[in-house]
Amino acid sequence: MKKVMILVGSLMVSISSFASYTSDMTDRMDARQEMLERNLSSNVEMKEGAVIMHESWDNELSKVYKLLMSKLSKAEQIKLRNEEREWIKIRDKVAEAEGNKFCDVVDEHKSCGTGYGLAYTQSLVKSTRNRAIELSKKYEKLK
Repeated sequence: MKKVMILVGSLMVSISSFASYTSDMTDRMDARQEMLERNLSSNVEMKEGAVIMHESWDNELSKVYKLLMSKLSKAEQIKLRNEEREWIKIRDKVAEAEGNKFCDVVDEHKSCGTGYGLAYTQSLVKSTRNRAIELSKKYEKLK
């Protein structure tokens, strides 16, 4: 009975550590975002905070991308690299569309309000966060 309890306990620890990469990452990053948001009041400060969060999520994405690549075969690495390149194109188009909601075209000239930069950067944060989580879940399955 004691051996069974030890085995069950070991299994529970293994399962929790197996699934913890994504939750650890999101918990850490969500805490960082909350701390940043408490100190932001102006549009400029909010954009600066979004830039910081985008850089932070991009760093997390790079880490998990490298971890995932280390577990994949050459063919799977090529596939992931191509997926990543396509994802970047889509991410940038979506961010541009979000920013353009704050733009008008007057006499064939595009004029954007102060919300453009914030909307664009917040879109980058959201897309990069989602991609980091997506790749971390793939990594967890391979661990």
